[in-house]
Amino acid sequence: MFEQLVGKLPVGIGIVDEQFNVVYLNDFFLDRLPHDLRDCYKDTPVTDLFQGQAKFLKRRLKSVFVLQHPSFSYWEQRPHIFPFKSSRPITGEETQMYQNMEILPIKDKSSGQKLACIFLQDVTAQASYFRAQQKLSEALKKEHEAQRKLIRKLDTAQSQLIQAEKMASTGQLAAGIAHEINNPVGFVNANLNTLGQYASHLISICDGVYAQLEQFNDELKEQIDALFQSNHYDLLKEDITELIEESTDGLTRVKDIVENLKNFSLENTEGVQTVDVCTICNQLITLISAQYSAPHYKFECEHEKVEVMGNPGPLKQALMNVMINAAQAIETKGFVKLSVIEKGDSVVIKILDSGCGIPVKHRKRLFEPFFTTKPEGQGQGLGLSVAYTAIEQHQGKISISSKENKGTVVEITIPKQLSCLENESIDSELDSPLTP
Repeated sequence: MFEQLVGKLPVGIGIVDEQFNVVYLNDFFLDRLPHDLRDCYKDTPVTDLFQGQAKFLKRRLKSVFVLQHPSFSYWEQRPHIFPFKSSRPITGEETQMYQNMEILPIKDKSSGQKLACIFLQDVTAQASYFRAQQKLSEALKKEHEAQRKLIRKLDTAQSQLIQAEKMASTGQLAAGIAHEINNPVGFVNANLNTLGQYASHLISICDGVYAQLEQFNDELKEQIDALFQSNHYDLLKEDITELIEESTDGLTRVKDIVENLKNFSLENTEGVQTVDVCTICNQLITLISAQYSAPHYKFECEHEKVEVMGNPGPLKQALMNVMINAAQAIETKGFVKLSVIEKGDSVVIKILDSGCGIPVKHRKRLFEPFFTTKPEGQGQGLGLSVAYTAIEQHQGKISISSKENKGTVVEITIPKQLSCLENESIDSELDSPLTP
């Protein structure tokens, strides 16, 4: 009766002697043996019955016989010790059996022979449940991490939207300030012109007096000569004209910068229209060189005017973002070259800089929103992304090639004319201002 009970237990029970010969196997093992071995398994080495597991079983059994201590093997460490199949109760699907194995040292009371008892438990259901929970946990972890990244992106996007509003307001304010600055610049310029004429007249008077010096008596001649010498007339005469000319030139530069800022910041018209690329490029160089003075700037174009159809605001923003990146890539000395080339029905704009270049590992992510290599607080990572979107919406293409410590070339190609469908939709798509 006891032997029948052991034989029917839903666990594998096998007894092996010191020579690794099988003494006993219950039905759990027998039912999974090939038919030709079920009647002659006794006194057969367990390593012959299960040849694929021979090395592992031999090592474990030897350890039990020598140390007389149990040996354990759990499915997490070695899932499938014996090549058995297991059927799932609900689905009936057959799968590889997950097993826990324990080997215990025992003795035959009658003969005193050392034996080892192998207990094998089918834990496929528990293992499957555990692995399912593990996968679910990993999926939840990934989802949680994705949510965290999304929240960070949303926070960054919110900050960028706030910054965009600030930039839009700043642009309007800059245009207004530029208009107000033009008034004092105008009358200062006029006053300088008048001052130059006055200085010329005063110098003529002084030269006339000095030329007639010999006509005066000695005492008056000495007094006039002393007056000229004490006021350094020769230096004053030589320097005053140059000072007025330099001030006039400086004021002209201020006027040009303010005018460019006003024209660049404030668009009187919106939507698709004719845009002069050369004018935009010249404005850009004037504005950016005022802020980033390290590079030498050069503009090349075969024609005075090159026109395309597009929305001037986004096109200006795209070119500004690329130009600022080029200027920022040069820390001390270098150049930024801006070229406009007409190629049939398209216009190619090239921005070449001799800056630090872009590392290879970053080149695939250049147009990715919020990706930046600049220190925190110096960039939001939207400059090239915004430029890419604006150029794409104008049916154009933008490409970048770069070598570390050599420089970077950004090539923008835009058609001179937009297609009819794009013409109708681009106004609404580009209605809101784009900011870096």
